[in-house]
Amino acid sequence: MSDLQLGLLVIGLLVVAGVIAYNKWQEMRLRRKAQSEFGSRHQDVLLEGGGVAGSSAPGDLPDRENERGHVSRAIEHTLAQDEPSPEPAPAEPPQASPVSTQGGPPVLEDAVDFIVSIECPTATSGADILRQAETLAHEAMRRPMHWEALDSTQSEWEQPNPQKRYRRVRAGMQLASRAGPATAEDLGAFCLGLQEIALALGADLDLPDPEDAMRRATEIDRFCADVDVQVGLNVVAVDGGTFPGTKIRALAESAGMQYGKDGRFHRLSESGAELFGLANLEPMPFHSETMRSLATQGVTILLDVPRAPPAAATFRAYVEFARQAEHSLGGALVDDNRKPIDQAALDSIAMQLEAIHKTMSARGIAPGGPLALRLFS
Repeated sequence: MSDLQLGLLVIGLLVVAGVIAYNKWQEMRLRRKAQSEFGSRHQDVLLEGGGVAGSSAPGDLPDRENERGHVSRAIEHTLAQDEPSPEPAPAEPPQASPVSTQGGPPVLEDAVDFIVSIECPTATSGADILRQAETLAHEAMRRPMHWEALDSTQSEWEQPNPQKRYRRVRAGMQLASRAGPATAEDLGAFCLGLQEIALALGADLDLPDPEDAMRRATEIDRFCADVDVQVGLNVVAVDGGTFPGTKIRALAESAGMQYGKDGRFHRLSESGAELFGLANLEPMPFHSETMRSLATQGVTILLDVPRAPPAAATFRAYVEFARQAEHSLGGALVDDNRKPIDQAALDSIAMQLEAIHKTMSARGIAPGGPLALRLFS
């Protein structure tokens, strides 16, 4: 080997080593920057409380802790503190935006999502974007996360289509849900994961202000807590009797209700939205395989206010089913103190629900709409 060849070889090795060292330095610099911006100086805020718009009196609105840790509020005649807990569903990994072969409409909203834009130097396939999204969701994310890509031919955002290629992409993490507000750790993990993806793609990131994101997360969570209401009407057996599970199941099926993994029966609208649910009054969820042998002292008919369609017909259908349950089971419709519920009490509840619906609509969150279903989940 000549001196020239040896010199070229040494220069080549030095160039390769320099590139590797530069990439490592760049990665470390980005990590330090993210950690300084998204570090643990913020507290993980989980607000508990807040009034319900339109409530008649503080005593009429007892708090109850939601199964997922967020505090929801219960209008009078709802479940007491010993509400039956649903059967825990099998844990599922957090999901990125749905993997679709046809793309889909955009779902990200500036009002509730922390959105990061990614500019790719060359067009990247939707399949690669979805793979990166799924990896991030499984490895780092506890919060709902969605991805969108810009269709350059239509100049519209859509969920990434594996069959297309994109240069502009954006990822969003939901800032609040019934699990509470997003924390500094959530934001940090999200941004660090996106920076690693950007390094792999050679792309540029546009990171929003993390301080503003934390403020918005807390504010959104406070608003949600104020309107997160569930109504419950109880039908109890009289004279110390019980209801057989077969009769409860027959009642649910005759009303077109479906059994769910949460141990409750659910009545859905034609569009698939839940109108109301049927739960065991005792601290034990329903099990499809044990309904034949079940005997319970009562049932509770539930209306999840922010997730249900806001039409007056929804509340009428809810009350009508409660009356039907009272008649079919041969029980009594009562409140948590086992006192009969009269029409005046039902009218009062209807007025409170109307106020909650107006509060949500004024915020741009339609009760029972896609955004409400995301926030109250």
